[in-house]
Amino acid sequence: MKSILKIIKATFLGGILFLAPLVLLLVILEKGYHIIQKITLPIISHFPKVKILGLAIEEIIAIIIIFIICISAGLVARTTYAKRLIQRLENGILSFIPGYSFIKKTNENIMGFESNENLKGVLVPTDAGLQFAFLIEEINDNNFSVFVPAAPNPWSGSICFVEKKDIKEVGISQKEALACIRKLGFGSAALLKDKL
Repeated sequence: MKSILKIIKATFLGGILFLAPLVLLLVILEKGYHIIQKITLPIISHFPKVKILGLAIEEIIAIIIIFIICISAGLVARTTYAKRLIQRLENGILSFIPGYSFIKKTNENIMGFESNENLKGVLVPTDAGLQFAFLIEEINDNNFSVFVPAAPNPWSGSICFVEKKDIKEVGISQKEALACIRKLGFGSAALLKDKL
């Protein structure tokens, strides 16, 4: 009974962590849309009331302005100054949000963004046997910090400090390991064939 409640709790929390960025994005876009609409409404009020595909002209212009702002922000985000600013924000504030770094790297990987920090999937020993983990950081020549995700919710888990000799490299990507964890280990036969 406890294990079922644990799985339900982990799945529920995983759902919240998955939906939170999407809801936040929708709220930001909606707020931005209403702010821009207030700016464009006085200008557009002089135009005839025409609808294209069910949208009024002010709505279309507001959507175009949001699109232009997002493209501009994307271009600015590629500059060295913006990258340094984002790095400072992540190191100073966002790193204190539990799971932020892991979720960010995972989402970048899933969405296909290039990342120099793609987490490497490995196996580490636990009381129950070998378990999937992600190499986070090399502490020194002999010790690493790893994140050991829980199943079926890889957003929760634990941080462990493991000696190099205990890390079993299996040559699997973060995406492959996450998919296997979400499926409660189904597909591990093909994924780990000739690696154990």
